[in-house]
Amino acid sequence: MFGVSAALTTPFKADGLVDFDRLNDHIKTVLSEGCNSVTFFGTTGEGASITSETRLEAVRAAIDAQIDPAKLILTLHGAAAEDIVSQAKAALQMGVEKFLLPPPCYFGGLEDQGLFDWFSQVLSQFQGTPAKFILYHIPQVIGVGLPIELVAQLKAAFPEAVLGVKDSSGSFENTKKLLQLEGLEILVGDERLLAEAVRLGASGAISGIANLFSERLSEMVSNGKNDPAINKLVDTVLQFPVTPAIKTLVAHKYKANDWRHATPPLVTISDADNQTLMSAYDLVGEH
Repeated sequence: MFGVSAALTTPFKADGLVDFDRLNDHIKTVLSEGCNSVTFFGTTGEGASITSETRLEAVRAAIDAQIDPAKLILTLHGAAAEDIVSQAKAALQMGVEKFLLPPPCYFGGLEDQGLFDWFSQVLSQFQGTPAKFILYHIPQVIGVGLPIELVAQLKAAFPEAVLGVKDSSGSFENTKKLLQLEGLEILVGDERLLAEAVRLGASGAISGIANLFSERLSEMVSNGKNDPAINKLVDTVLQFPVTPAIKTLVAHKYKANDWRHATPPLVTISDADNQTLMSAYDLVGEH
């Protein structure tokens, strides 16, 4: 199975630059705690606010720190297909073979044919290579979704390149429909749905909560059993802007306040809300 991949949160230095050393230490920690892989610069990682050059620099820094590139997944951001292709080719040359690929997010009201053509411009460049792509469905954030029919069409057209789908829609009905498609790794974004999805055939998760409790999530994937304490933590996190909330919790995990800082346009969680989140984290450890 795919297992659990931590949707990495990104630490920043006081000057606003990514703190690669701190990030690499975090990667090594979550891998040791039960993650099968880590995913750079997705929604939790503030990837849309970070340049492609910095993203690739982070990948290189991780590999230089002796982190196995087979355990690295890079999220590809951009509206221009050729920019996506360039990012993926550069990472592929470093040994990274798995990519999380959201749809282009600038134009609204896109037709399925337009989306198919855009994805085709990207995927066609990697036929005959080891590159594998996980399509990213998170319409409530991006504003562009991936209809089930489009996913099936892309898998049929590019059977080797399309590995699976990360479904972060929060709709279990959508997840169940994806699970009916053959040959796809279906990954769950909402940890509260993970256990039931695994019982129905899901392959794992790319998870923000895996920054915090990798072992608990790995157990859910292994045994298909619900974890009420994790569900309660997710409920609390969703009361706040999710990415800054995860950063606050990682700061609490490491007792390192610098982790809390979000980069614009996101805003760091207030001290008062920080207390609520830390209390929710501590409750998980008690169960």
